[in-house]
Amino acid sequence: MNVEELVKREYRRMALGTDRLCDWDFAHDNGENPILTDICQHYVTNFKEMKAAGMGLMLFGGTGAGKTYAVAEIVNALTDAGYHCMYTSLLKIYTRLSTLYGDGRQAYLDKICSQDLLALDEYGSEGESNNQTALYIINACYEKNIPLIVTSHYHKESLANTHNPQRLTALSRLWERCACVQVHVPQSRRYMVREQLDRTEELLRGPGPYYEEPERFTEPCEEYRKPKQMKLIK
Repeated sequence: MNVEELVKREYRRMALGTDRLCDWDFAHDNGENPILTDICQHYVTNFKEMKAAGMGLMLFGGTGAGKTYAVAEIVNALTDAGYHCMYTSLLKIYTRLSTLYGDGRQAYLDKICSQDLLALDEYGSEGESNNQTALYIINACYEKNIPLIVTSHYHKESLANTHNPQRLTALSRLWERCACVQVHVPQSRRYMVREQLDRTEELLRGPGPYYEEPERFTEPCEEYRKPKQMKLIK
């Protein structure tokens, strides 16, 4: 790896906060979700216009659907193009804020809300105990026209099933500025998970199964009960 490649990787690592996602880009995309990949590529291609309008994406889908990979693709591509991006989650933000005091907390929030693109993974998993902070961040991005790329294991109706006014306001802001996309787990990924479970059973106890199938082998989005294609959510 030459110096130029090392520098590019370091910028990616700074944007993503981890080395693990640095190679999650369009060049290494395995093509399991071609429609999602196409949406991400078009978003990057048109990012100048998207940024001017503060428009982002909100991806809904279960574990293994490829949401995080899609976000990493976008962040890596835009970072390579010279934009300042940050990939994180509200849970990580809350954890970091709990270690800061006074001006340090505000400086950290200012850093988050000064990016060209902010990516928030696993929205909804952080619970509702810090909705004021979440609303502050989302409102700040809304006012500054900072695009948000958001992923969630939960469907939008599930997220909206709350009586917390701050959560509802935050969702309203997100849906005003984000194109909502339902992402389904590829069939190949489901087969791979089943094969891994079967192999684990064989290693532990011999031929199985020795467990009860869950009543619903689904994530909250219920992608297994829906058509196996991705669609935009109106």
